[in-house]
Amino acid sequence: MKTNVCFFTTPINENTSNFKGHTDLLVGYIQDAFVKNKLTFDLLKVDLDTDQRQIEQKIHDGLEKADLVITDLSSHDPNSYYELGYAKALKKQVIQIQNKHREPLLFDLGHASVLYDTTTDEGIKQFQKDIVEAVKSPITSETPLSFYADNDVELSGRIDDQGIVEP
Repeated sequence: MKTNVCFFTTPINENTSNFKGHTDLLVGYIQDAFVKNKLTFDLLKVDLDTDQRQIEQKIHDGLEKADLVITDLSSHDPNSYYELGYAKALKKQVIQIQNKHREPLLFDLGHASVLYDTTTDEGIKQFQKDIVEAVKSPITSETPLSFYADNDVELSGRIDDQGIVEP
């Protein structure tokens, strides 16, 4: 049986999380949910490394080979948004998660997120249930990024405070 790859993107800097080890706990909850529901995914994430170029390449490689991407947007970290955009351009199935006790996401991202609360057993169980539901019922949609990636579209012109202005 083929095992699928789930790539978990999250800020690598633990200082942006709620507390030290937060990411590892989330990974554990997700893995438990996959096992209990017989979802065959190898869950991968990139850990802090001394060479920034290696981290960037590991992230790109992980996103490219992933069948599913789960991204934690709780900290509003710019790298997480970059990884989300890259995954969408690659037309990956993406599940966005966010801690419900943090500042809400912007309107164009907030509607598609699984909110989590890991402060109670009930919250953890609900998070696991929501993750499984999101895996089983993916929301797929074309995005501007996937359109441009497919069609290799090149924009021309210049941008001013009123938008794109043709030369």
